Amino acid sequence: MKLKKIVIVVLTFVLCFSLIACSGGTSSTGSTGSTGSEGSTKDKITLKLNHVGATTHPYHAGSEKFAELVSEKSNGSIEVQVFPASQIASGAKAIEFVQMNTLDIALESTMSLSNFVPEIDVLNMPFLFKDAEEAYKVLDGEAGQKLAAKSEEYGFKILGWWYNGFRDMSNSKGSIETPKDMSGLKFRIPESEVFRSAFEALGALPTSMPVSEVFTAIQLGTVDGQENPAANYINNRFNEVNKYYSETHHIFTAEPLIMSKEKFDSFSSEQQQVLLDAAKEAGLYQRELGIEDENNLLEQIRNMEDVIYNKPSDMQVFRDAVESVYEKFSESLGEYFDLIESSK
Repeated sequence: MKLKKIVIVVLTFVLCFSLIACSGGTSSTGSTGSTGSEGSTKDKITLKLNHVGATTHPYHAGSEKFAELVSEKSNGSIEVQVFPASQIASGAKAIEFVQMNTLDIALESTMSLSNFVPEIDVLNMPFLFKDAEEAYKVLDGEAGQKLAAKSEEYGFKILGWWYNGFRDMSNSKGSIETPKDMSGLKFRIPESEVFRSAFEALGALPTSMPVSEVFTAIQLGTVDGQENPAANYINNRFNEVNKYYSETHHIFTAEPLIMSKEKFDSFSSEQQQVLLDAAKEAGLYQRELGIEDENNLLEQIRNMEDVIYNKPSDMQVFRDAVESVYEKFSESLGEYFDLIESSK
């Protein structure tokens, strides 16, 4: 009997010890939580960020910097996982995913966003900015703030305005020196009413399609050319099918870093500030990289043996040709035209 009691006591002690040990080692991952100083995994937030660039693109370096800063500023309580090369989605589909909270953060173009926030299309107007410095003076000022506020009315939170770049033209038919050289050329453009109107005004035949389809479309003759920043011309190997490259810098495009407003509002004010501060700091870093990369790639294009490069000597004839575009959108976007001009 005494032995039996001893066994029961021992078993009870072992059971209690096991329960205590198990209860002390659990952790959880949640969608909300505080930015605690210990950086524990309890209530840790994990956010997914998707962008279209390759791992060599400034988009990726900027996104990785953003992830690093968010982790640092939140003491490890917020983690950002970066998905390059449209691994989750691209264009309008990526923005739809943000809208539905299927994707937390997207680094997407103003062209794609303009399909959800029409006022954003003002940033796609031809020859709107003379250089990147002027563009970011506007975007970091009252005009950029007003467009960000307008985006919130459509359910989007713009964390920052990052760098896409000045867009140039390439085609398989010949060098573009004046708008007359564009007459009848079939150009791939992104989905944007402003882009379509601009290229029609220049005499081209614009058609929209995903950038992933452009290489084959040029090979098959579905389109004659495309327009993009230098990085996309190189990274998508368009030089293999479009040997004529014209440095027109006809449109400057920013790259907004966006979340759904609903998602952003679900965080504490402290967490929101972490995201905003990290986006601003990483955005400045990405802009510098983007501008440097663009200059280097343009120099590379100029020296390519298989590419015929030109820079039109008189860009004013292009500006004159697209005046009708400003007239067309004066009613819907006119207030932003005035604000942008006064902010330069």
